[in-house]
Amino acid sequence: MKRAWSSMPASFPRQYELMYRKGTSDLALATHALAIDDAEIDVEIIFFHLQQAAKKYLKALLSFHGVHYEKIHDIRRLIELCQVNSIELPDHTEKLIDLNPFAVEGRYAVIADDLYDAQVFIDLLRKLKGYVATRIGNDALS
Repeated sequence: MKRAWSSMPASFPRQYELMYRKGTSDLALATHALAIDDAEIDVEIIFFHLQQAAKKYLKALLSFHGVHYEKIHDIRRLIELCQVNSIELPDHTEKLIDLNPFAVEGRYAVIADDLYDAQVFIDLLRKLKGYVATRIGNDALS
Protein backbone atom coordinates (compact mmCIF):
# COMPACT_ATOMS: atom_id res chain seq x y z
CA MET A 1 0.00 0.00 0.00
CA LYS A 2 1.40 3.36 -1.01
CA ARG A 3 1.16 6.32 1.30
CA ALA A 4 0.67 9.89 0.23
CA TRP A 5 3.12 12.18 1.97
CA SER A 6 2.95 15.94 2.09
CA SER A 7 5.31 18.42 3.67
CA MET A 8 2.60 19.96 5.88
CA PRO A 9 -0.33 18.20 7.50
CA ALA A 10 -3.80 19.60 6.74
CA SER A 11 -4.38 19.74 10.48
CA PHE A 12 -2.69 18.34 13.52
CA PRO A 13 -4.50 15.38 15.10
CA ARG A 14 -5.71 15.62 18.65
CA GLN A 15 -3.82 13.52 21.20
CA TYR A 16 -6.62 10.96 21.46
CA GLU A 17 -6.77 10.63 17.65
CA LEU A 18 -3.03 10.09 17.51
CA MET A 19 -3.13 7.45 20.26
CA TYR A 20 -6.02 5.67 18.55
CA ARG A 21 -4.23 5.61 15.18
CA LYS A 22 -0.96 4.42 16.71
CA GLY A 23 -2.83 1.69 18.60
CA THR A 24 -4.50 0.63 15.38
CA SER A 25 -1.10 0.48 13.69
CA ASP A 26 0.29 -1.73 16.47
CA LEU A 27 -2.74 -4.02 16.28
CA ALA A 28 -2.48 -4.28 12.49
CA LEU A 29 1.24 -5.08 12.69
CA ALA A 30 0.70 -7.80 15.30
CA THR A 31 -2.20 -9.27 13.32
CA HIS A 32 -0.16 -9.30 10.13
CA ALA A 33 2.91 -10.80 11.81
CA LEU A 34 0.77 -13.57 13.29
CA ALA A 35 -0.96 -14.26 9.97
CA ILE A 36 2.20 -14.64 7.91
CA ASP A 37 3.55 -17.22 10.37
CA ASP A 38 7.19 -16.36 9.70
CA ALA A 39 9.60 -18.32 11.90
CA GLU A 40 11.97 -15.33 11.89
CA ILE A 41 9.42 -13.21 13.80
CA ASP A 42 9.61 -13.94 17.52
CA VAL A 43 6.23 -14.32 19.18
CA GLU A 44 7.44 -11.83 21.81
CA ILE A 45 7.49 -9.13 19.13
CA ILE A 46 3.85 -9.87 18.34
CA PHE A 47 2.97 -9.62 22.03
CA PHE A 48 4.96 -6.39 22.35
CA HIS A 49 2.80 -4.78 19.68
CA LEU A 50 -0.36 -6.16 21.27
CA GLN A 51 0.68 -4.57 24.56
CA GLN A 52 1.38 -1.31 22.77
CA ALA A 53 -2.05 -1.36 21.12
CA ALA A 54 -3.79 -1.90 24.46
CA LYS A 55 -1.82 0.91 26.08
CA LYS A 56 -2.54 3.34 23.26
CA TYR A 57 -6.26 2.60 23.09
CA LEU A 58 -6.54 3.23 26.84
CA LYS A 59 -4.53 6.43 26.51
CA ALA A 60 -6.84 7.52 23.69
CA LEU A 61 -9.81 7.20 26.05
CA LEU A 62 -8.02 9.05 28.83
CA SER A 63 -6.95 11.85 26.48
CA PHE A 64 -10.45 12.17 25.06
CA HIS A 65 -11.79 12.67 28.58
CA GLY A 66 -9.07 15.19 29.41
CA VAL A 67 -7.33 12.97 31.95
CA HIS A 68 -3.61 13.62 32.35
CA TYR A 69 -1.41 10.56 32.61
CA GLU A 70 2.31 10.18 33.14
CA LYS A 71 4.52 8.37 30.66
CA ILE A 72 3.56 4.86 31.74
CA HIS A 73 3.39 1.48 30.08
CA ASP A 74 1.39 -0.30 32.78
CA ILE A 75 -2.00 -1.39 31.46
CA ARG A 76 -3.25 -2.02 35.00
CA ARG A 77 -2.45 1.58 35.96
CA LEU A 78 -4.16 2.94 32.83
CA ILE A 79 -7.28 0.90 33.61
CA GLU A 80 -7.22 2.24 37.17
CA LEU A 81 -6.97 5.80 35.83
CA CYS A 82 -10.03 5.14 33.67
CA GLN A 83 -11.93 3.75 36.65
CA VAL A 84 -11.13 6.60 39.07
CA ASN A 85 -12.18 9.07 36.37
CA SER A 86 -15.49 7.24 35.77
CA ILE A 87 -14.53 6.18 32.25
CA GLU A 88 -16.40 2.99 31.45
CA LEU A 89 -14.50 0.11 29.89
CA PRO A 90 -15.68 -3.11 28.29
CA ASP A 91 -15.79 -6.16 30.56
CA HIS A 92 -12.88 -7.87 28.80
CA THR A 93 -10.42 -5.03 29.33
CA GLU A 94 -8.80 -6.34 32.53
CA LYS A 95 -7.63 -9.46 30.66
CA LEU A 96 -5.29 -7.13 28.76
CA ILE A 97 -3.25 -6.66 31.96
CA ASP A 98 -1.68 -10.02 31.06
CA LEU A 99 0.19 -8.17 28.30
CA ASN A 100 2.13 -6.02 30.80
CA PRO A 101 5.29 -8.19 30.82
CA PHE A 102 5.70 -7.52 27.10
CA ALA A 103 6.02 -3.73 27.48
CA VAL A 104 9.81 -3.92 27.72
CA GLU A 105 10.86 -7.47 28.48
CA GLY A 106 9.07 -8.76 25.39
CA ARG A 107 11.54 -6.98 23.17
CA TYR A 108 14.63 -8.35 24.86
CA ALA A 109 13.80 -11.56 26.68
CA VAL A 110 12.23 -14.86 25.81
CA ILE A 111 8.80 -15.06 27.37
CA ALA A 112 7.06 -18.34 26.80
CA ASP A 113 3.61 -17.97 25.32
CA ASP A 114 1.83 -19.43 22.35
CA LEU A 115 0.17 -18.16 19.24
CA TYR A 116 -3.27 -19.21 20.42
CA ASP A 117 -3.02 -16.63 23.18
CA ALA A 118 -1.96 -14.03 20.62
CA GLN A 119 -5.18 -14.57 18.67
CA VAL A 120 -7.22 -14.26 21.88
CA PHE A 121 -5.59 -10.89 22.58
CA ILE A 122 -6.11 -9.77 18.98
CA ASP A 123 -9.82 -10.51 19.36
CA LEU A 124 -9.97 -8.63 22.68
CA LEU A 125 -8.15 -5.66 21.20
CA ARG A 126 -10.46 -5.53 18.20
CA LYS A 127 -13.35 -5.22 20.65
CA LEU A 128 -11.55 -2.49 22.59
CA LYS A 129 -10.72 -0.69 19.34
CA GLY A 130 -14.40 -0.64 18.35
CA TYR A 131 -15.41 0.50 21.80
CA VAL A 132 -12.89 3.35 21.79
CA ALA A 133 -13.93 4.39 18.28
CA THR A 134 -17.55 4.75 19.36
CA ARG A 135 -16.54 6.78 22.42
CA ILE A 136 -14.19 9.24 20.75
CA GLY A 137 -16.20 9.51 17.54
CA ASN A 138 -15.68 7.70 14.28
CA ASP A 139 -15.62 10.99 12.32
CA ALA A 140 -12.43 12.04 14.04
CA LEU A 141 -10.72 8.82 13.01
CA SER A 142 -11.32 8.80 9.26
